[in-house]
Amino acid sequence: MMSADVKLRALARECGVYLEFRNLAGQKLEAEPPTLRALLGGLGYPTATDAEISEALAERQAVRHGRKLPEELVLEAGSSTSIAVPTRCDWSIVSENGDEVQTGTGSTAISIADLPVGYFLLHAAGEGWSEDLFLLSPPTRAPSLSEAAGTNRCWGVCGALYGLRSRTNGGLGNYSDLGVAAAALGRSGAQFFGINPIHALGWAAQDTISPYSPTHRGFFNTDHLSAASDLGSGPREELIDYKGFRAMHRAVLETEYAVFAQKSSDAEQTAFRTYCELSGQALSDFATFEALSEKHGEAFQRWPKALQTPGRQAQAEAGERATFHKWMQWRAEEQIGAAQQSATSSGMQLGLYLDLAVGPRRGGAEVWTNGKTIAEGISIGAPPDHLSPKGQSWDLAAHAPNKLSANHYQPLRSMLGSLMNKCGLLRIDHALGLLRSYWLPDDGSPGGYVSQPFEALLAVIAIEACRNGCVVVGEDLGLVPDGFREGLNNAGLYSYAVWQYETDDQEQLVAPRDLRSFSLACFGTHDTPTMAGFWHGIDIDWWREIGWLNSSEAHDRHGVRAHQRNGLRRLCELGTEMDTSRIGDTIHAGLAGSQAAMIAIQLDDLFGVTEAQNLPGTINQHPNWRRRLPVPIEQFPIAASPARLRDLMPSTRNSIHENEQKGLEPCPK
Repeated sequence: MMSADVKLRALARECGVYLEFRNLAGQKLEAEPPTLRALLGGLGYPTATDAEISEALAERQAVRHGRKLPEELVLEAGSSTSIAVPTRCDWSIVSENGDEVQTGTGSTAISIADLPVGYFLLHAAGEGWSEDLFLLSPPTRAPSLSEAAGTNRCWGVCGALYGLRSRTNGGLGNYSDLGVAAAALGRSGAQFFGINPIHALGWAAQDTISPYSPTHRGFFNTDHLSAASDLGSGPREELIDYKGFRAMHRAVLETEYAVFAQKSSDAEQTAFRTYCELSGQALSDFATFEALSEKHGEAFQRWPKALQTPGRQAQAEAGERATFHKWMQWRAEEQIGAAQQSATSSGMQLGLYLDLAVGPRRGGAEVWTNGKTIAEGISIGAPPDHLSPKGQSWDLAAHAPNKLSANHYQPLRSMLGSLMNKCGLLRIDHALGLLRSYWLPDDGSPGGYVSQPFEALLAVIAIEACRNGCVVVGEDLGLVPDGFREGLNNAGLYSYAVWQYETDDQEQLVAPRDLRSFSLACFGTHDTPTMAGFWHGIDIDWWREIGWLNSSEAHDRHGVRAHQRNGLRRLCELGTEMDTSRIGDTIHAGLAGSQAAMIAIQLDDLFGVTEAQNLPGTINQHPNWRRRLPVPIEQFPIAASPARLRDLMPSTRNSIHENEQKGLEPCPK
């Protein structure tokens, strides 16, 4: 007879909860019973008592052994398969639109062939049984760079949208600035302009500024709406005053909406109504949440009980105020679309490069509208790694993999489609979460990993990317398990190679030729020191000031950084030159000489910025997400030195694309 702990571990194994994992130092860490109970609770399994554990285990095993068909199946578009059945059955396959695409009768098997790219539901019924099987039919892989951009290799620029300065934006970068900046960079030869996530932060979340802490990832940040009136250039200070900006900006938006409601043309009203109808229930629920949050606060868990789930009562209380929030989303989508048009018209083949954040805030709209799929009693984060030596707690919600699968991945499908429709390149932040997610229990138990349906999630990404002609990059940094990158790349997702982190056993930066070819390569990101900051060890100084390092440890790290600088001098044939622009040009030229499919240059590095946009693991200890660029967008054509950029990053480079080497077929349309 199994003991309670043995049953607990058996249930964890059944449900994909890791019993152990290795940390950054390679040490094996075992998940203790409190962690297992908490993570299983997040998946929806009661584990408070031994009896509940026994019952959940028996139920789980009974379901698994009792099914005649698998619950879901990934079947590559255009291929065929045969699924064994225990008895004769009639079956049919319907598309997302409810159209019947295949039917048949099987004595011993169901034979499926030639499904197009998309999602399907197979229903089978035999004597005494009937079951549904969810089918995901992805292309061979997501679109390649050569398919989407007509080139084997390219380069682009990344920067903070909020940090863009202009003569009219009032102090925070907006979607009109985005179009102007992208067009200027496109005329310089850049093929993409990458920005921070532009997910909705929430009207009531007055203190939220991190783009990686959204209320909903399927809708857009209205702080970046371009006002019809001139807001002025804003303060000259380096750091953004979000509170002051929002007070001014929101008053303008309220006035503009009132004018729209009273004086807009019939054509404008028709366009708005059409947008609302096409956006459907998802937009209605989001706008309802936003309106209610103005009355009851940003976290719905503290709202009246009757309003804590979507429904008629919530819509009734939100009233006409919800229309204001729908109107802002309509304007945001129009302005982002216009920015993408400006980018591609300037010569950028890919245009905007957007970012999908790891998860939403736990009290926000995405959790409120997707209660059926959210994991309870946990938040997501990361164990200690090179990004943060103390580990990270992001205080973000997670979609439980079993619940997400049961709901046919609808939340993920919706948000991916929304983003990919607006860009040519999408980065998936913390792509390791496609394989396993690190959950931190609310009860204070140590964190642990929960498996994710890797194959199915990759299929969803490939389907949505194919539908929108979007190239996808997976941020595969951190504790990368064996085989993960291969799985990512085989599905057509490019890796993410940050040169600062690409080191050998002696902590020296590898040669550019050793950077992964099927990747987007860059020297740094929003989460790393800038090039100047790296060169001078500014990040080490910050870690010491915060208390993560003592004086001795900081001294040792500066010693390692000195060796890394010397290594970069050798790799890039730098002398003792200390001029930041000279160092930057030479390092960027080194990146350009690599085999990486895409090269990204940071705006901060182009303009010689020393301080980083973000210091992972901090909230108030470092001015995260607040730094404005020193150069206004009106000066980009001069300050960004188009001729210099073109010389550093030639648009045509002689190397064979990874997909051509692998002989992969194009993404079917």
